[in-house]
Amino acid sequence: MDIDYLLLLQNLRDASGAFLPELMGIISKIAVSELPLMLVCFVYWALDRQGGKRILGGFSLGLFMNGLLKLTFCVYRPWIRDARVLPYGDAKVAATGYSFPSGHSTWATGCFGGTGEWLRRQGRRALCIVCWVCVALVMFSRNFLGVHTPQDVIVGFGTTALSIFAIYKLEAWTDEDPKRDLYVMIGGLALCVAAGAFYYLKPYPLDYNADGTLLVDPLKMANDSFEGLGMLGGYVTCRFIERRGFAFDRELTMRDRAVVAVVALIPFYGMLQLFAAPLAAVVGAAAKNVIRFFAVALYAMVMVPAAMSLVAKLQKR
Repeated sequence: MDIDYLLLLQNLRDASGAFLPELMGIISKIAVSELPLMLVCFVYWALDRQGGKRILGGFSLGLFMNGLLKLTFCVYRPWIRDARVLPYGDAKVAATGYSFPSGHSTWATGCFGGTGEWLRRQGRRALCIVCWVCVALVMFSRNFLGVHTPQDVIVGFGTTALSIFAIYKLEAWTDEDPKRDLYVMIGGLALCVAAGAFYYLKPYPLDYNADGTLLVDPLKMANDSFEGLGMLGGYVTCRFIERRGFAFDRELTMRDRAVVAVVALIPFYGMLQLFAAPLAAVVGAAAKNVIRFFAVALYAMVMVPAAMSLVAKLQKR
């Protein structure tokens, strides 16, 4: 049934001309670009420290769950399962490795969906709806482009939505007793170490193309999934530091925080764009992914808050 649905969308796509498929391709690419994560960081730095931190936490846990599920179930892409499925344009280039669940749906739900939940709790229902519509469009785009099945995008959405809910509960639990932050950090890091061992020790399917190459290289997929370990490990570590070391939301006005946030986004964008390739050449793909995403959490939750506290001290002088 899932393949039949993709073939139906494929027929509609072929009959619709170039505009709609190109639009879906743009929507799909934006979902995993730097922009959604930059939006989340701006919310955290400038608008609502506690709300933004919860969005980052939901995204971190969702990214971790995505990698864990991909390497647990090892589901092949739709065109491998059925040669009639023909992904549109260059969508197949970025859609490497295992299919289930959808990484794009995870990113969109973590960033746009997490922001939507924050807006709902702020009473901004119209903007909340816009955010969730963005999530739905990304999910549909992955089906429309022929690179994911319905169950891929639904589970990517569902696990990340549950991750957002879990982070809200976790933050409320630690607010009752700040000493619990240590348990969260130790438990989160232990989970990351256990998952990393699982990724490298578990058996994987080894199916080959006619030319003798692997349909999916399990080592590459394991390396890719270390993004979630780096992000979750960075989040649980940096939240422990942030909750004890900084009070930038009380030290600076919203206007001043927004100014610092806009300035901070410039090197953040450069870090996301330029950091990966040189780092991979030095430490390898798996370590690169851990360091890169740990650095995202470190920059967002420690370095920029430290800069804001410094600005506050300079203002007092």
